[in-house]
Amino acid sequence: MAFAVVVSSGSGCSSFQGTTAASFLKRIEERDPNVRYKAYANLASPKCYDDENQKAQAVRTLVAKLEADKEPTATRAVICRTLGALGRPEARDVILRAVNDEDGLVRAEACRALGRVGRQEDATILARIMTVDLLEECRIAAIESLGDLKSTDGRIITYLAAAMEHDDPAIRYASHNALVATVGKDFGIKADDWKDYVRSVAGAAEPAKPDAIAAAEIEAEAKAKAAIAARDTELEPPSLSPEP
Repeated sequence: MAFAVVVSSGSGCSSFQGTTAASFLKRIEERDPNVRYKAYANLASPKCYDDENQKAQAVRTLVAKLEADKEPTATRAVICRTLGALGRPEARDVILRAVNDEDGLVRAEACRALGRVGRQEDATILARIMTVDLLEECRIAAIESLGDLKSTDGRIITYLAAAMEHDDPAIRYASHNALVATVGKDFGIKADDWKDYVRSVAGAAEPAKPDAIAAAEIEAEAKAKAAIAARDTELEPPSLSPEP
């Protein structure tokens, strides 16, 4: 995913130099947000580290920066992406919080990262996001991460098989890839073939109906609209009409 370059504040160092993790870690303390953004992104390269201890140090630093919540949206998103690329489990807790971020850009990158730093049980969180998140990018990111986690939970395979009938071809494509990665077999692009496989797997639930997934999406959208309406009502200024 391409990120928009953060607008420079006009202060600090604007040039960017260095090729090692040590130099990048120093750069993330610069005042120039563009320099910090590039440093966070470059820390994703495994070639910049001398050893695993240095990588662990970088992860701790990135986790602290994400928890501080002081960076712009695009920068927080690239931190999530870098934590995913480094793949260390120490990042799991902060990534789990980021998958619920109010900004879709951050949520999407956090979902992708969770597939690399998460545990098998985190598949249920991704399954929820793939069915109810209002942004296509977040749903696709969650599905891709399910393929990374390769959950053995029959329910997860059921959700992915049902998504093979989704109206959105991008959802169907991502679900097919995740299924292949999870089960290690390819039954093609027809949902019925995957449903047959689901039924053949011991302990797998009956495949969820596509309209049930659509209903979950509609319910999530209705809740989001209700929350916005409630917020607007709270912010509505009091009437200034003179009392009779």
